[in-house]
Amino acid sequence: MTLSRPFLEGIRIIVVEDKGDFLSAAKNAIEGLRLVREICPDVVLSDINMPGRNGIELLADIRALGRNDGGSVPVIAMTAYMVDQTLVDAGFQSILRKPFEADQLFATIDAVLSGRPPGD
Repeated sequence: MTLSRPFLEGIRIIVVEDKGDFLSAAKNAIEGLRLVREICPDVVLSDINMPGRNGIELLADIRALGRNDGGSVPVIAMTAYMVDQTLVDAGFQSILRKPFEADQLFATIDAVLSGRPPGD
């Protein structure tokens, strides 16, 4: 399996993850929000359970930026915990349950950027 996918060419992705076993652009929600403002990414992948501000709070902070400042960027939740209604109600475009495979990650990003439900 190759880790590159043609649809990812030129796509700006911010990963917000506090664990060292993930290659991350941001180690916490505050740094993730700063990068959203600076980079204007195409998609954000956010861990949910982080010290300080969690992924749900990060999503609310991103949405509060407003449409012109990156507040409408699609955000995908990543969690090792049971997915419950709280995550669905928070407004994530999709939820990835850890651990996940690269193909599942790519399919989720592609679906979110294409505006269709994951798994279609």
